[in-house]
Amino acid sequence: MKRVVTIILCVFMMVSLIGCSNDTNETVVGENQEVNGEEVKEVVELEFWHALSGENGDMLQKLIDQFNDENQFIHINAYYQGHYRELFEKLNGAAQANTLPTITMIYNNRLTAYVMNDLAEDLGPYIYDSEKGIDPKIWNDIPLGLRNDGMWDGKHYSLPFNKGSYLMFYNVDALEAADLKVPTTWEELENAARVLSKDGNTGLVLNQSAGIDFSFWVEQAGGHIYDEELEIPTIDSEGVKIAYEFITGMIKEGIAHLAGEDNYITGPMSRGESFIGFASSSNLPRMEEACRETGVNWAVAELVRGKEKAALFSGTDIAMFNTSTQEQKDAAWEFIKFWYRTDITLEWGMKSGYIPLTYEGANHPEFKAYLENDPSKIPAIGQLSVAYQDPNGLNGYAIHSNMQTALEEIIAGVKTIDEALQTAQENATREMEEAKKNFAQ
Repeated sequence: MKRVVTIILCVFMMVSLIGCSNDTNETVVGENQEVNGEEVKEVVELEFWHALSGENGDMLQKLIDQFNDENQFIHINAYYQGHYRELFEKLNGAAQANTLPTITMIYNNRLTAYVMNDLAEDLGPYIYDSEKGIDPKIWNDIPLGLRNDGMWDGKHYSLPFNKGSYLMFYNVDALEAADLKVPTTWEELENAARVLSKDGNTGLVLNQSAGIDFSFWVEQAGGHIYDEELEIPTIDSEGVKIAYEFITGMIKEGIAHLAGEDNYITGPMSRGESFIGFASSSNLPRMEEACRETGVNWAVAELVRGKEKAALFSGTDIAMFNTSTQEQKDAAWEFIKFWYRTDITLEWGMKSGYIPLTYEGANHPEFKAYLENDPSKIPAIGQLSVAYQDPNGLNGYAIHSNMQTALEEIIAGVKTIDEALQTAQENATREMEEAKKNFAQ
């Protein structure tokens, strides 16, 4: 329990529709006070906004509590803001109201706007500080593909926080009963989905929002959804079309479907209504809990190969805003360093749906022993060599949202694949250009 010997009561009431707390982010100054001739250091409080719930959220809070216990003069108040879209909407509102938290989880394509609007803190001076910087051994142990994704113009504005890869989930008993091996290619997947689709069940299920995370199908088809050099979406391109033809073809045939009201593959797969599904490794705890209740024997494997082998690594980075006091930013940096400590990233990797964020954590004997009992994260670790992350273009979410709309339109028969992708290309390009204009680019 932290105690502030001298209590200075300064309450500033603000009415806001955002966030889960009425507290502003500047309630503690973090200065030393003198009591009876002795200097007393005050606790620095800061806010951390996140979008993790369930077992992942519980594990996050446990580690934050551990950090607070270990740091007598720092207290992090973690606030769940709802799902990711709700978090990002609230961050946008907070930016306009000048009530941003000190640190937040955020996708880098969302962070771009804050970098361009000079609201994100450059982490370089903290990373390389001779006294308070991160241990070079730990810094060099963070996989480059994850560590450097949060860079703009050579500067680090974010670092990896919760990362996992997309995996193929499957019903072990259903595949064995059908004398099917675990699919490793598009062709094998399509065949398995067809064989398993009978008695009112559908072989393959995808999250209802499959279009949002559709890029790994595109990458496997040899395409891309964004041209980094020209800074334009490439939705209306051959690789994207091939991927849509493959997925929507199976859906129209009735051997694949979107999860519908369940939203995620967990429901249909745990009830034995579908037998193969694709989702992020963050879904592992939910699948484990759901299948434990229903007795479904499930496992995971690496993503199937199309023309190429490619694995989308998803999850957010942690970023710091420059609107907080220097004391709060210094305190936040201590938490960021804490996140890569071997014991912390190891526990995060074993007790959440995500993977360790350093090679030392991933190769630790304790983690390897964990994988022997629960091999579900072996495929995620195995896909690091073909890992990629979605692009960071300003308002890059416009690409994903329009790809989702295109998928829905094709499935509904409202538009052909060519028509839907052309419309998605036009809309995403317009929305991204509008975002650039708003930042005078």
